[in-house]
Amino acid sequence: MALFESYERRIDKINSVLNSYGIASIEEAEKITKDAGLDVYNQVKGIQPICF
Repeated sequence: MALFESYERRIDKINSVLNSYGIASIEEAEKITKDAGLDVYNQVKGIQPICF
């Protein structure tokens, strides 16, 4: 399942940047932010609901 628009085209570059910071995947990045008390998905959804 695509998590966002143009997922297939963009995910390799996103993973490359995540890997440069020692993060293995977008799912791991989500876990890191949630463990820090941040819900990035809902923050963005609240600010820019048209994205969803």
